[in-house]
Amino acid sequence: MSQNKIENMVGQKAELDNYIGQFLNNRYLIRDLIGKGGMGRVYLAEDTAKGGMPIAVKILSLSLANQQMSQRFAREIFIGAQLGRKSKHIVRILSYGVTEDKTPFYVMEYLQGKNLKQILKIQPLTISKFLEICNQICLGLQCAHQGISLKGEIYPIVHRDIKPENIFLSQDSKQGEIVKILDFGIAKFLTERSGMTLTDSFIGSLPYCSPEHMEGRKLLDVRSDIYSLGVLMFEMLTGKHPFQTKSNSFGTWYQAHRFQMPPTVQEVNPQVKIPQVLEKILMSCLAKEVSDRPQNINQILEDLEKVNIQLNNIISINNDEIVKLSFPAQLVPATLLSEKECLQRNWPKNKPIASIGFPHLLQTPQRPIPTFWAMLPKQEITKFLDKIHGTEFISQVNVYPMLLWVTILYDTQPSMTKWLPYFLDFKDHKGQNIARSLAEVGYYHLLFFSLEDPTRCSHVTTLSLTANQRQQLVDWLDTSQQSNELILPNQAKNLLKIEYEKLKADILRNLAAVPKAEKEGLKNWIDKFLEIFFKFLSRP
Repeated sequence: MSQNKIENMVGQKAELDNYIGQFLNNRYLIRDLIGKGGMGRVYLAEDTAKGGMPIAVKILSLSLANQQMSQRFAREIFIGAQLGRKSKHIVRILSYGVTEDKTPFYVMEYLQGKNLKQILKIQPLTISKFLEICNQICLGLQCAHQGISLKGEIYPIVHRDIKPENIFLSQDSKQGEIVKILDFGIAKFLTERSGMTLTDSFIGSLPYCSPEHMEGRKLLDVRSDIYSLGVLMFEMLTGKHPFQTKSNSFGTWYQAHRFQMPPTVQEVNPQVKIPQVLEKILMSCLAKEVSDRPQNINQILEDLEKVNIQLNNIISINNDEIVKLSFPAQLVPATLLSEKECLQRNWPKNKPIASIGFPHLLQTPQRPIPTFWAMLPKQEITKFLDKIHGTEFISQVNVYPMLLWVTILYDTQPSMTKWLPYFLDFKDHKGQNIARSLAEVGYYHLLFFSLEDPTRCSHVTTLSLTANQRQQLVDWLDTSQQSNELILPNQAKNLLKIEYEKLKADILRNLAAVPKAEKEGLKNWIDKFLEIFFKFLSRP
């Protein structure tokens, strides 16, 4: 398009919008209006200090009447900027300022794509797409809820306005589709300013407000966001809001959120069949009382991961297709089929008959499955078969693209716990492929071969990764593409070994603290043992 045409278009739109064509802070040239809502307008602009780089500018629908409001606005923008640096699932805020008429604005990264409201207008999401988007929303909220550091103290950040318009699906040429949460901190700023009420500022957000938010409670915690997320998840699956109201008034929505019991997914959309665990997640998020909801985002991430593994592991015997929306009786877990394949495997001829372990991508008709092959004395294999197994990843990709993958075979006696470590070098395509497969599949098979009879695999067990671990692998793979090799591979291994020894000592110290079964009874011992195990499994 010619420069004259662009200038003509800008001139025509400027008649309707005074900001188009203006320079903000003598730097940001406003080009076009790309969105508007109750809190303000979003414009496409150019950063002239960076060669005309496209950025987005949000100009809020208010004026900064005094110094106190200006300071509060700056504080909330600072918080949003901190969060954007911590998580790729929160939009990055680059700068902020005030227009000539005292209207506050802030500058964001320019995103190409659609918000969730635009997507849901077309149709509800498939369960697999729903899980993909929800996982990323939860990772962004998890980062915010963990808080930021201000003057040496950690402050959890509550969004307060989770709704489809604030969930953006950005198309990235390198990373594919990335979910970004918009407007962190702005909701609190607008509702706290003098003389404003929730009704004035958030009429468009009322369908997603928690009951306690609508009651005006000032000390909202993360469970308010979890309620809003529950409404959002229900709508993503069914295409409809869980509550039906006769009007869009504040009072009508308050009655719905405080007193209406949410329907099941099938009651709203009989075509959508979801696993029971997913229905349970929705209903718990939509609980009226904050104490009845999941207490943090980690709980939701873990439950969503269970659903994801269940869906990935279910295939039809008749047509070998993954079933996404129904669970008829003739379905069997895909892991059982791949485990059977593992039991047919022979120990490679190019590997020594010794107590060693190594990873291997198992090719199956559905997809490559990550596996770890371990040769141990038969007595050890038998001892660990009915025990708890765990997985840890240790990385120093900021100095060298490598991670240490550790499979842990726990024993009631800490000194008898078995450790199976392996270095994955991302400079090697094999290491990259295994890490990527672990992230995508979410589990791996552990194959046992005995030293006494090494020919064929004797036993197989399957280990699952947490949502955090899968996201870590993705992030490490992305980082490794740009990382500088500041040290040599052997030096990187030595650094990882140091962290590995710290991890071992930490785990063994906690296991040693578990009371013996004779003192508290077997059930209590198992409960405490599992508590410690899952504590380490869910570490960020």
